Amino acid sequence: MNFNKRTNKLPQFIALAGACLLSACATQKPEIVTEVPPEPAPKQEIVYKNFEPETLYSLIVAELAGDRQRYDIALRNYLQQAHHTRDPAIAARATRIAQFLGAHQFTLNASLLWHEIEPENQEAQIIAATELTSANRLIEAIDLAKQIDDPSIDSLYITIAARADQATDIERERLLTTFNELNLAHPDKPALLVGLGLLHAEQHDFDQAITLARQVQKQDPQNVAAIKLEAESLAESGQLEKAKSFLLEKLEQQPTSVSLRLHYARLLAKDDVEASREQFRILNQQKPGDPDFIFSLALLNHELGDLDNAKELYGQLVHTPERGTSANYYLGEIAREQGNDDLALSYYLEVKSGPDFFPALERSTDILISKGENTEANSRFASLREQFPEMRERLYLAQANSLVRHKQLKPAVELLTEALSFDETNSSLLYARAMANEQRDLIHLTEEDLRTILQYDSNNVTALNALGYTLADRTNRYDEAYELIKSALELNPQDPAIVDSMGWVQYKLGNHQNAIEYLRKAMAAFPDHEVAAHLGEVLWVTGETEEAQAIWNKGLELNPNSDIIPGVMKKLQGNR
Repeated sequence: MNFNKRTNKLPQFIALAGACLLSACATQKPEIVTEVPPEPAPKQEIVYKNFEPETLYSLIVAELAGDRQRYDIALRNYLQQAHHTRDPAIAARATRIAQFLGAHQFTLNASLLWHEIEPENQEAQIIAATELTSANRLIEAIDLAKQIDDPSIDSLYITIAARADQATDIERERLLTTFNELNLAHPDKPALLVGLGLLHAEQHDFDQAITLARQVQKQDPQNVAAIKLEAESLAESGQLEKAKSFLLEKLEQQPTSVSLRLHYARLLAKDDVEASREQFRILNQQKPGDPDFIFSLALLNHELGDLDNAKELYGQLVHTPERGTSANYYLGEIAREQGNDDLALSYYLEVKSGPDFFPALERSTDILISKGENTEANSRFASLREQFPEMRERLYLAQANSLVRHKQLKPAVELLTEALSFDETNSSLLYARAMANEQRDLIHLTEEDLRTILQYDSNNVTALNALGYTLADRTNRYDEAYELIKSALELNPQDPAIVDSMGWVQYKLGNHQNAIEYLRKAMAAFPDHEVAAHLGEVLWVTGETEEAQAIWNKGLELNPNSDIIPGVMKKLQGNR
């Protein structure tokens, strides 16, 4: 039984791509930049004070490193000396270098120090508030933002509110209180009303969000933030067509607004990909060369099966810093779909970092293993583990998963055992080895690893469910299995994989009606061929053969390559 599938059903690749499209997401820059940025860092004259020789030497080295475009050395030295001397000019210089490099954590560190040294410095306040927002430290960000008397801070209020969807309920309540207070104090600031509307929308109070959006538009009919708030609130409240009509009307009034057209394209993408593609074509004409718009249009072409145009657009991006790795990844996907594994491999190997790195790594490993080039795949993983020791666990798991997919179970177990020599209590590695041994029919080893996890983490839901299901499915220790699954279900009652396990153990215990109830619930929450196999089997043995056949047919529609359902059908229909 593949418990990874039972607990984490991955969406189709285009759904993931669409999520990236709909958020116009960009790959986050690394915290330490070692490559040369496209332009030199802004140069400002520094008046050195009478620092001690070591400090002065470090600053001179930093300036020389900056001249030679070794910004990593410049940033490191300035950060060290900013903390050592607490000099505001050095803290400011460190902040600006980090900000230029896009090194957000270092910018936050330096700007907070600068603000601490010079509490009234408005530039330090604005940068620190902005970086606190990026780090989702929203309460600190709003507390700092409300001290700043500068119109440029208004847009930050909207950003803080927009990010509150990732905050806790308590944090959102505090933000609501603060925004209400600010709005009373500054009724002339539309950004505060929009921010307040966003917070209400995040609380699913869409009527109030729309009311606030319209209040802003009454004063400023072309306020883009308020228009977007109303459109999104309409869409989220189930009025998608009304939202699209409203946004189209506003777009006709402001046809050159890139922001409104982008939002309209995103709304269209929810149910009309072809229309969304047309809007992105217009956006590409309005902002030619924009890598995000090119990438979004490429994804839409890809989804619609227009592979020639998709490849041409991805090809424009392969050497860009913003979208190069993703473009190579999706070019690899197209080549793989077209059966050209060698070409796909060449593209996957160009994905060096970012969110597509591990998917590309697994795809390239699958190709190498399928070609019998295990040695090359093994060498690549060994090199990566040496190069990136902080990712050792994830790299071991990725390699082991590839081996398991190719039914090379013994090498996978040996690899995971090697990985566990570095961390013998690692639950992810133990779980992966347990599942590989389960496929080898070595149930005693599966149980041993799962119980080791529970020894260190008695409430590990995944291990409880996996062990309970294994005992129910592969042994006759049904009472023991029931107790394990019951514990998992109490900890996570909505997980359809656990609900399915409970249905299966009820069936094994002879409680057929209870089993059907649980399995129907699991199938409704998570339509899956394995759940269909279970539900169909219980229905069959209780005499509901027509419904059982219908459930199995549905399961085969969900996964035409399922080998579980045909096996169950053969077993049961052969016993008629």
